[in-house]
Amino acid sequence: MKLDNAMAKLICELEYCIGRECYNPNSYDGWTGDEGCEYRYPVFIRAKKNDEKLTKTWGNIAERFPEIEADSIDTMKYKFGSNHLFVGLGIKHLLEELEKRYNIDFNKLEEELHKEA
Repeated sequence: MKLDNAMAKLICELEYCIGRECYNPNSYDGWTGDEGCEYRYPVFIRAKKNDEKLTKTWGNIAERFPEIEADSIDTMKYKFGSNHLFVGLGIKHLLEELEKRYNIDFNKLEEELHKEA
């Protein structure tokens, strides 16, 4: 798989699906009285090539930064205290594994999808 800007956008969209699946069974919402709340886990990313700092965001990266560049994927991570999970690279490796296993090409699939739109 070639990591171009279209693939970077796909990876950001897939990350949003993962990050919104957090749940804390010990949380409490004082306004509603709900216990055990779902929330969007924040992701850190270098949104632009020349940025020195990572941007912390809770939203869909592909929507917030529509011109996201491929080399930003290497910086996309969740921070769990002193542990960091590089979710962007994890999704990239997952897509590559699916390509090998099922003999598909996500770059071509994305091209076809955007031609139809």
